[in-house]
Amino acid sequence: MSLSDLIRVNTHYTRSINMERDVDSLSVVDAYIPTTRALRTLDTMVEAYKADESPRAWSLVGPYGSGKSSFAVFLTHLLSNPSGMATKAAMKKLRGVDGGIAKKFTALNKSTSGYCTVLLTGSPESLAKRLIESLARKAEESWAKKRGPSPAIIKRLRLIAERKELPSTSEILECIEELQDALARIGYTGLVIVIDELGKFLEYEARHYGANDIFLLQALAEHALAKHATKLSLVVMMHQAFEQYARGLGESLRNEWAKVQGRFENIPFLESSEQVLRIMAAAIEHDLTESDEKRASLAAEKMAKVLAKSNALPGTMDETTAASLFARCYPLHPVSALLLPLLCQKVAQNERTLFSYLGSREAYGFQDGISRCQKIGDWIYPWEIYEYFILNQTAALSDHFTHRRWAEVVTATERLGDAQDDEVHVLKAVGLLNIIGAQGKFKASKDIINLCLPRKVAVDQAIKSLSEKSIIQYRKFSAEYRVWQGSDFDLDANVEAELEKLGRFCLAESLNNRHNLMPIVARKYTIQSGALRYFYPVFVDAQTLHQLDQNDAKARIVFYLAGR
Repeated sequence: MSLSDLIRVNTHYTRSINMERDVDSLSVVDAYIPTTRALRTLDTMVEAYKADESPRAWSLVGPYGSGKSSFAVFLTHLLSNPSGMATKAAMKKLRGVDGGIAKKFTALNKSTSGYCTVLLTGSPESLAKRLIESLARKAEESWAKKRGPSPAIIKRLRLIAERKELPSTSEILECIEELQDALARIGYTGLVIVIDELGKFLEYEARHYGANDIFLLQALAEHALAKHATKLSLVVMMHQAFEQYARGLGESLRNEWAKVQGRFENIPFLESSEQVLRIMAAAIEHDLTESDEKRASLAAEKMAKVLAKSNALPGTMDETTAASLFARCYPLHPVSALLLPLLCQKVAQNERTLFSYLGSREAYGFQDGISRCQKIGDWIYPWEIYEYFILNQTAALSDHFTHRRWAEVVTATERLGDAQDDEVHVLKAVGLLNIIGAQGKFKASKDIINLCLPRKVAVDQAIKSLSEKSIIQYRKFSAEYRVWQGSDFDLDANVEAELEKLGRFCLAESLNNRHNLMPIVARKYTIQSGALRYFYPVFVDAQTLHQLDQNDAKARIVFYLAGR
């Protein structure tokens, strides 16, 4: 009998969130876990909502899969009509975690219809067009069940959305203000516009000169500051800051984008390892007997004690808290549980990949690992995490430095050849700890490696054999084992740091301004015809190509820069 009959993962944690699709899903609200960062963000927002005049434009910036969309869905329910089932569920969830913040949101929408929420997800097209379409659709929904004539703004929004030419920024602002007035008359507290994947709109803006969506964002953020009976607020989600999307644009345009960034309150959105561990613990459900739970807890306590003694626990987590979380994450081995969030940040898409692993029935996925655990006391060890990532996540390795480390670990396992299983398992555990880099004291030290196999004697023998074969080396200065002999100096990171010091610049523009090449003469034609013909060299890249004057009388040779 395997543990798969006794342990399961709440499937709501393993699916990817689409903000527009899942906004009405009660299950998404029920599965959401308000983390410390989410609570701080909610508290910041509700204070701004309470004030008559306050900046109410926020940009949530975090990598793929860091929970921004789930947070946005939860926020929209907290702001929506208090009588709605999803809003009641969201308030109950928040009340159970932080009653003070829940009380503020309750007071915000008391005896009102709440906030009218307009949601849109980024795509490679004009933001202005998508926004006006979303406003029109939401306005129609808001008055669909109302008695009496609908306000004129609904018809105006629909007409603008259906015409071919793009609406101007001033036209959109006029429509929003008119919609605010109409919403105030039917009891709405405010209007909130939530834009997920804003980066796709910004990338479109960078490629299509004159779209002016960046100025629309600036105008919306400024309008959100104004006093109104139905307050406007703007929440956007991105994978990187505004200025990163402006790379390659001219200096004047980069300055304009920087101004827009200043209109938004930037909120970094990436959970700590400790918070992700808590989310994992909440996602894994047990159906164990009391004696089985006690056995798992005792084993978790022993390993938590070793990790605490080695100062390998994340953040401010103490030994007691760690032991409790490790027991709730069973059968994930404690070292595996600590490795997973860090690996997902390094090589994949954060929580999204983490929950893909938990729901995966692929080879060495969590479900497959449970099926191989036959009794209480069996664990899913770090070497199994290595197998899962190397089999299923290799395509996600975009960071050159991390990719190189993966390759070195793979090469080391190939060099090892036909060896004992214990040696292979220890090597893969050391390799994973090396790949994530030293996270405080959480590294490939002897004490931590001893936890990575059921028997300490087997670890000792494996380490001795691997060291004799020069597969791993012990670094005395850092008290850890390494798979490679190279320097600890991170060349790639230091090169990036030096490039950052240079500031953001467009290589094509710099070459054109500072390194003008002599015109290139068409020698054969000139000799044969007696008429001098020559071409001016010009450098362009993906961002500046559209700025070339197509009607320029000068003959040119265009050098397209495909790299940085």
